Amino acid sequence: MAHGAHLVYFPSHVNEFQLSPDGYHADEAPPDPFCQRVWAGGLIEFNTFNPLRVDDLTSQTKRIDNVAIKERSDADPLVLVNLALEMHNTRGHCVTEYRNLAYMKPIDLQRKTVKHRREPEFSHELTPTEIMLFRYSALSWNSHRIHYDAVYAQNVERHPGLLVHGPLTCTLLLQLLQTHMPQHMALKSFDYRAVSPMYCQQPVTLNGRWIQDALGTRTSNGTQLCELWAANNNGGLAMKGVATIVPLPSVQ
Repeated sequence: MAHGAHLVYFPSHVNEFQLSPDGYHADEAPPDPFCQRVWAGGLIEFNTFNPLRVDDLTSQTKRIDNVAIKERSDADPLVLVNLALEMHNTRGHCVTEYRNLAYMKPIDLQRKTVKHRREPEFSHELTPTEIMLFRYSALSWNSHRIHYDAVYAQNVERHPGLLVHGPLTCTLLLQLLQTHMPQHMALKSFDYRAVSPMYCQQPVTLNGRWIQDALGTRTSNGTQLCELWAANNNGGLAMKGVATIVPLPSVQ
């Protein structure tokens, strides 16, 4: 299965009346006034010896790994909620995901414009549409209203439009990597961070470059690193991360 597919194959069957007013899971949220949530990033680790496969009976467990308050000098504090999700099939462990969510008091989010300093070696442009965001919300069972309810996104959370999902951006970056994956290599992990929101109907550029070291792009065991990032319509960083790829088990 494609990397990132696990984000849509384990929907949480939560009753609508158990959700927060923003449509997301109340059991993962801190108490008021920290009610505005953003997807802050995460780390996904893939078992290259036992990847997720079509027709496998697979289960997922999820737990809250850590909750911490982050003080900020220029704004109110954040509540950081870290989740750990593990997927197993009949042969054992497949994927582990560490997901980072940030909760804050209601504010008017200001989009940063931080430019990436390096040129990409490969890239792809697209424009997220309302249909794309709705379909991803439906596939991933994500009822967070900022992704499909424009009135809520604009009038309640003060966004200029619908937000592109953090996990969707992550998945698109992994798809970009897959189209440029060297032969006989497999994705081992992706460590990423969301920097700034992206909005519906605004062009997005997905970018990648191989990270060079003193000896070239590979280490002695064949491991390679690839920097991946998404840029918004102003050219500012929206998400960035580093993917680690390793030789396929059959060629190690």
